[in-house]
Amino acid sequence: MSYKAIETGAFRSLTRLRQLYLQNNCLHALHSGIFSMLQHLEVLNLEGNVIKHIAPGVFASLSSLALLNLVHNKIEHIRFKTFLSLQTPGTHILLSDNPWFCDCDLQRVFAKLHSVRRLILDDYRNVTCLEPQVLRDLPLSSVDTQLCIAETVTVLVITFTVFVTVVAAIVMAERNRKKRTGKHWSEDSEVSYESHH
Repeated sequence: MSYKAIETGAFRSLTRLRQLYLQNNCLHALHSGIFSMLQHLEVLNLEGNVIKHIAPGVFASLSSLALLNLVHNKIEHIRFKTFLSLQTPGTHILLSDNPWFCDCDLQRVFAKLHSVRRLILDDYRNVTCLEPQVLRDLPLSSVDTQLCIAETVTVLVITFTVFVTVVAAIVMAERNRKKRTGKHWSEDSEVSYESHH
């Protein structure tokens, strides 16, 4: 029997549950509240489903989680907040074999996840890109520093363009001011020169 969805409160009476194996079902999404009563859960195996959407607070109540397995699903992108809610020191997270869309946002999410000491991304070296096509089958770890370069270059070009425009406007304004004050000054000097003779 395979499941396509988990109803909120489905595990309400299983408050002492330590391991939950939901691998190889047809789960499409993980909605907030579905694991809310599982404070003692240590292992959550969701491998081999078709999970594409994970609500940011879905893991918040799992205060004892040691292993979260999301291998072989349909996850293309994930939000940092999704895992930040895991408060157990040393939570191991498995994320390989998903169709990751490798872009600057994903690179930032993984960079932030690496900076959270209580989370351990065991299979990060095996997380590979499916999209964009030019990165297909490349490990995210080998391209992650390059993903934001185009965005950084764009920001630098825009900053430089704005800077040049502002400098040009200041120069033009100064020239116009000098032309205006220059005429008055020369007229005043001629008048004062003639008055001294």
